[in-house]
Amino acid sequence: MSRSPFRFRRPRLGAAAGVIAASAAVGGSAAAQAAPVVLPQAAGQQALAVRVDPGGVTARACPAAGACAPDGGKVLAVPSEVAPLLGGARVVPVTLADGKRLAKIEAPAAGKPAGAGAPEGASGSWVMLLAAPLAGKGTEPLVLWSGWTGVATGEHGEGRSDAVVVEPLGSGSRVLVGQLRDDVTLCGRPALVGASEVDPRTMTLLKGASFQNLSAEERRAAGKVVAERRDADAAAAAFRLLRPTAASSAVGKRFAEIADGDPRTAWSEGKAGAGRGEFVSFSSADEVGITGFGLRIKPPDGVEGGAAPRTFFVATPDRLFQVSLPEDAWLKESAGYEVKLPEEIKASCIAVVLDDAYAPAGAGGGRGAPATPEVRVTIAEVTARTAFDGQGPAALVGALAGGGERSRASAALLARGGPEAVEAAIAGYDRLDPAGRQLARGVIDTAPCAVQIPFLTARLASGAASAAQPAPGAASAGRASGPAPAAPGRAARAAPPEPDPELHHARDRIRRCGRAAAPALAEIVRAGAAAARVAAARELALVAPAEAIPALLDALAGARGAPRRELRAALALAARSERAASAVEEEVQIERLRARPEDAQLDLLRALGPALGRVKGGGAAFQALASAGSAPFERRYLLQAPAAALARAGEAPAAAYLKASLRKDADAHVRLRAAEVAADVPSLAQDLLAAASDPDARVREAAIVALARAASAGAKLPAGAAEALAARLTSDPWTFIRGGAALAIGAMPATPAGDRALVGALADSSPEVRRHALDGLGAHRATAHIEAVRDRAEDKEEDLEVRARAILALGAMCDASSVDLWTRLALRAKAPIGEHDQRLGSAALAALGSVHPADLPARLRPLLDKDTPHGLREAARAALSAAPQCRRR
Repeated sequence: MSRSPFRFRRPRLGAAAGVIAASAAVGGSAAAQAAPVVLPQAAGQQALAVRVDPGGVTARACPAAGACAPDGGKVLAVPSEVAPLLGGARVVPVTLADGKRLAKIEAPAAGKPAGAGAPEGASGSWVMLLAAPLAGKGTEPLVLWSGWTGVATGEHGEGRSDAVVVEPLGSGSRVLVGQLRDDVTLCGRPALVGASEVDPRTMTLLKGASFQNLSAEERRAAGKVVAERRDADAAAAAFRLLRPTAASSAVGKRFAEIADGDPRTAWSEGKAGAGRGEFVSFSSADEVGITGFGLRIKPPDGVEGGAAPRTFFVATPDRLFQVSLPEDAWLKESAGYEVKLPEEIKASCIAVVLDDAYAPAGAGGGRGAPATPEVRVTIAEVTARTAFDGQGPAALVGALAGGGERSRASAALLARGGPEAVEAAIAGYDRLDPAGRQLARGVIDTAPCAVQIPFLTARLASGAASAAQPAPGAASAGRASGPAPAAPGRAARAAPPEPDPELHHARDRIRRCGRAAAPALAEIVRAGAAAARVAAARELALVAPAEAIPALLDALAGARGAPRRELRAALALAARSERAASAVEEEVQIERLRARPEDAQLDLLRALGPALGRVKGGGAAFQALASAGSAPFERRYLLQAPAAALARAGEAPAAAYLKASLRKDADAHVRLRAAEVAADVPSLAQDLLAAASDPDARVREAAIVALARAASAGAKLPAGAAEALAARLTSDPWTFIRGGAALAIGAMPATPAGDRALVGALADSSPEVRRHALDGLGAHRATAHIEAVRDRAEDKEEDLEVRARAILALGAMCDASSVDLWTRLALRAKAPIGEHDQRLGSAALAALGSVHPADLPARLRPLLDKDTPHGLREAARAALSAAPQCRRR
């Protein structure tokens, strides 16, 4: 079975679907029919016999009076996915207004399994409209329309589905084919649009038909209102509440002109006849109560074929009013009308739906409904009446104060008021209370970024300045009138400051506006107060890193202390963005760089971090600073990190500079910094090894730590590294250096000399050194020295953490002989006497997980009971699930 190309889902049913259901009984039974259905001859139309069965649709037109049967008739083609559904199809005869007839064939897909012919997920119906030809117009049956109904195509919110509507009339029915669209509704009610009607005179589908989508029941229950003519214009609304969103039809597609504030423009429905059922829907604000409507019907220059409505409906999602005009407004030039509702309504959607109309001059029919196709029912202007009519923008902004129901209604009107409303909200912002300001910010958010940015950056600057000031009374915190003093030995912890909603809002909106905020932010960075400069610098670096580079470098020239550190951090954030690459390259050019103060030059190179090696001209910029006369200590110290970044990128001059700093600089602080950053420069490993014997202890420590980092990263250290570090471990007078040497040896590949030095360190007077030595032996799996490690684990006089590290090292060495001991230690941790049992039990569980003896589940079963402390139970489970690190014996 071929697959339908449509995506099927159950259609939404409403008034239109109700008409379909109600009309099912018109002229015939709704039961599935296997027997032929015969439509007898009518005035000017031949008879028609139809049979629908699993084999297909057969139809025959009979021009002569007498019996008519489908036998020998034409077999009508149906889509392949429809054929399996024909067994459940029904044929409904429909009598049209002039007595002619057609057959509506409907094959539902809902409830049919896919194997029975329904496309997977189908829930609509396939429909065919079939009729006999007119007398003397041939003998071929007429297929007026066929297709799927109730089957939506398109994305959610834009779905469309075809629909067939049989509308009962006083005599007979009319048959329409149109679309139901998710984006065109009568305030949530399904609305048939783009309708075509079966024309009984030609038995063809004519486009441009109108249809009343409001059900008869809802129309009967509608509230009745009579419009009153006004002699003078009512107080104008400050802003237009109603915004046209859709129309069933419109001449020239100009439906927005019904609420554009200009009575010279108008909406005219685009269907033939009186346009009954044609509509325009509007968005509104459900915070604002509507007490009525102002109407202008005829524009000053008129409309060709224009006519005034006699009655129309005003619909909300849950209410309906029928409005009557007491006179033909098309005959009253510039007349205005007021519609006073019996009660205030609040809704996010309003629709105006045409009903009856007055006949235009020369159209005939007196005051009855127009009958000529040229008639266009027209409304020039619809305006919602509210309690705010006559109030200007400033008054509406003042009403925002307090944040109550009236305030929210005022905000909703201002949000629909355009530039004038935004200007008023900005001008009156500082005079509002916090609740009013929150509503005003929502109004200002509706403006384009170009309008918002000056306001937002001003709030950012003022909010940052306020946040930087200590709260009133902070200096006296802890006095008798303040909170209770902290416990002895414990510093008082200040409560975190409350977030500033204005500052948070400004940052959020600035980031949404992006680069549009760059000029205003850059101005604050260059010339604002200290706190404001810092706040603006962060945002500028985020939203416009390229524009941030020159602005931040300008600002750094005069900054000091904490603000300078913050500006430098923002520069680093901006400089490492790919979007700032061209700006960075421009700034590192020698002439541009030299035009800036030296500290700004240094800040730029430092801000680039590891990316400096990828910046075109970065090496030359470094050389310009590094070779500039006798460099002071601060410059030499700060140039080490940029030198390392360039050395990693293969810049030989930078590597040579770093090497000279490491070996020859007279200041130990510079040598220390060079050692710290040289860890990732493989070509300097030999120089780091030499620095491990530097006269200054802190330099030695930094060099040894750098060697450990390099070894951990897999770098190959120079020959003799283990012996040199072993000498430090054995003889250096400083504990932290001996501990660092043990760490470095442990990070290196195992060597006999290195392992011997680690074993010797087990006798070191410092527990820290012994711990690091045990870690190294475990990492090397130095089983040749397992007895020495076991001695540390079993020595009850040994430091607790040293014993724990020894147990972990034995686990790494796969010491199966210690499994029983570890089991006892682990079980003892279930009811520990103190920290001693807890720490050793934890280490024992980890070691058991590494060795993973075959009977481990049985050994640890007692630790899985519910009475085991949660942390220990989870550690036991982790040991059981750990991947074995040792070969089982």
